[in-house]
Amino acid sequence: MPFATTRATLCRQWALLRQLPSRSPGITSAELVWRLRDVGFDVSKRTIERDLNELSLIFPLERNDKSIPFGWHWSAQAAGDVRGNFDLLGYLRNETLKPALGEGLELLAWVNDQVARRLRDEPLSPDMQLTALEQGHRLRATVEDGWPLRWWLLSQGDGVVVEQPGELRDEIARALSNAAARYLI
Repeated sequence: MPFATTRATLCRQWALLRQLPSRSPGITSAELVWRLRDVGFDVSKRTIERDLNELSLIFPLERNDKSIPFGWHWSAQAAGDVRGNFDLLGYLRNETLKPALGEGLELLAWVNDQVARRLRDEPLSPDMQLTALEQGHRLRATVEDGWPLRWWLLSQGDGVVVEQPGELRDEIARALSNAAARYLI
């Protein structure tokens, strides 16, 4: 499976996990289709059902079989970082994207209004700044340099454009260009 397709599947599945409630009766596959469409994933009910079945082999998910349609939810025994309201981006922001004291990468990027709204609710770092522009916003934050940063940047699609540092901008541009080229084949 090509890297871009794998990344898209992972992003969709993380978004799906974030939509699951922490208790019964749960949420139906049809409801999940609409919720995922609201966050930018256009998928079929069958894809959702397939994802839920696969994810239930890895995560503590339960299917409420008491009535049709079935409802999916996190198991009552889910503990630690995997719980009913597990928030991957929150986890990355709170644990991985924040630099250790005195360290970090100065990220300067353009972000669209939708990304800016999310970042106001969940900042990337304590020193994050958003400056309104005529179109979009300028993001400035000190973050840890590593794969979680790249994963987050790539997952935003055209909602984020890295401006500085130049090496990171070039790397993200290459990755997006390579992914787009695979769709043109």
